[in-house]
Amino acid sequence: MLSAIHVMGDYWSDGADQRSTLGALVTAAKDRGAAEALDELCARIGAFARTLDLPDTATIVAVPPAPDRDAHPVPALAQAVAAALGAETAPTVTRRRSTPRLRDTPLDRRAAVVGAAGYEVAEAVEARRIVLVDDVVLTGTTLTHIAGLLVSAGASRVDAIVAARTRQRR
Repeated sequence: MLSAIHVMGDYWSDGADQRSTLGALVTAAKDRGAAEALDELCARIGAFARTLDLPDTATIVAVPPAPDRDAHPVPALAQAVAAALGAETAPTVTRRRSTPRLRDTPLDRRAAVVGAAGYEVAEAVEARRIVLVDDVVLTGTTLTHIAGLLVSAGASRVDAIVAARTRQRR
């Protein structure tokens, strides 16, 4: 289903309960709407995408944020990946419902929460190579769920690019 998850870096500093430089950028862009942080994050993820073996014919798809989240960095990150690869973005996946944030959800409940979000494939993906883009990954539940939907709809391959890997909160 999901062929690979390419992670740019860690959200937390090794062995510490403080954010890494990347984690601080993600937090500033996602939770505070800081434009300079988003610009830096976009530049970094674009540079990272160029190091990967991904075709320029891929369709770049932002993991859709919850409908009640106005400012969210993922669409801009997807645009940066597309620009770096010379590829196109498409609103291939939609999300119908808001759910609790996964970072606040116990691991054993995540699949149910992701399923309740109402993700749908909104356009034809037959034989297309898809690259999902998201800001943070812990377990890959959302990416795996969406990749499964895309493959079931005919996508030939689904990869993911994520800005940061996080860990369970202590």
